[in-house]
Amino acid sequence: MILNEYFYKFLYFKNKTLYLILLLPISLFIGSTITNIFIILIIILFILECVQKKYYFFLEKDFYILFAFFIYIILNSIYLTQTSDGIIRAVGFIRFPLLAYAIAYYFSLENGRYQKPIINLWFIVFMITSFDIIFEFFIGFNIIGNKSNYAGRLASFSGDELKIGGYYFGFMLISLWIVLKNHKKYYFFFIILFLLSSLLIGEKANFIKSLFIISIFLLFIDKNSILKKLSLIGLFMMFAFIFIKSTPAFNSRFIHHIFNKTEITNYKSLISSNQHLSHYNTAFEIFKKNPIFGIGIKNFRNVSYGKEYNKIENINGGATHPHQIHFEMLSEMGLFGYIFLFTILIYFIVKGIKLYIKNKDLLFLFGSLFILTTILPLIPSGSFFTTYTATIFWINLSFILRCNR
Repeated sequence: MILNEYFYKFLYFKNKTLYLILLLPISLFIGSTITNIFIILIIILFILECVQKKYYFFLEKDFYILFAFFIYIILNSIYLTQTSDGIIRAVGFIRFPLLAYAIAYYFSLENGRYQKPIINLWFIVFMITSFDIIFEFFIGFNIIGNKSNYAGRLASFSGDELKIGGYYFGFMLISLWIVLKNHKKYYFFFIILFLLSSLLIGEKANFIKSLFIISIFLLFIDKNSILKKLSLIGLFMMFAFIFIKSTPAFNSRFIHHIFNKTEITNYKSLISSNQHLSHYNTAFEIFKKNPIFGIGIKNFRNVSYGKEYNKIENINGGATHPHQIHFEMLSEMGLFGYIFLFTILIYFIVKGIKLYIKNKDLLFLFGSLFILTTILPLIPSGSFFTTYTATIFWINLSFILRCNR
């Protein structure tokens, strides 16, 4: 009955932009081109509606802050890369803050009338994905035939790109919001289901982030005793450890894959023991040579293969990005851009928590917790500037921007 009610509402959305927002998470499974088409259409329709309704979002303080960062990215790219590709990439970044404003706007329409039904459909997609992950773990391929050729990793709907962990982490708290709205007495069950699915995906970093964000959520929200909450987290961690140790593919990925050398005697052997550490080292070497402004966004892929940044023998730290947001910002945007961005992110973390305390709206809190977990140091991450990672990030940040409506 609940599903029929929501599907009926979707058939009669007055504002057709809502359909694009509704399908945006699904577009992430199809590919960046489709996702960007959705984003551009949402932004165009949003701006046209703002003109029609005289909603001057660009006069708000938060927009000034985000726009200032956008201008810095453009100036940085013009000064450093001096190539059309680099400048186009920098200019194109504006689509993500505009997407966040668009989602915040449409979720706030008519006193938030459309927010819950849209997130309900996102929740259904998330639950199908959870089932799909478990199905693939036991059967060897997912419900549409995708399978991973990487032992200990699952593909699910992301196919060969193996990016399902980022999607799952990105929409976990959003889905938990629906659980707390509709199925509150079963939310412990859903938490265990979400963490188990995240573990089965086989992505260490996103599993650690999921475990961290759920733990912080429990300490923030659940009114049960601290002992009960710590016991739940502790029991799951114990189960996860036993599962990983007793499953060869997971034991290899989660434990032995972290350090591929048995002896670590010095800094060089430490760096050579892990591929991510070699990326971090290369990013830091680039930062040391370009400390103020970096080398320009998404330029790590062009510079990181240079011999001057890979001085440790038999180590190649080159990659498309440093696989860690702090090293990415330091190497590509320099100390100035690093401080600029993280000041903005901390501002939104604090703002979201304050809004939650004031309004008791969990989406404010969830937006803050997602940003906080995204900027955890050392844990590997996707590139902040890629369509896939950025779309998920700015969807979560959009919940904090709703206060402006």
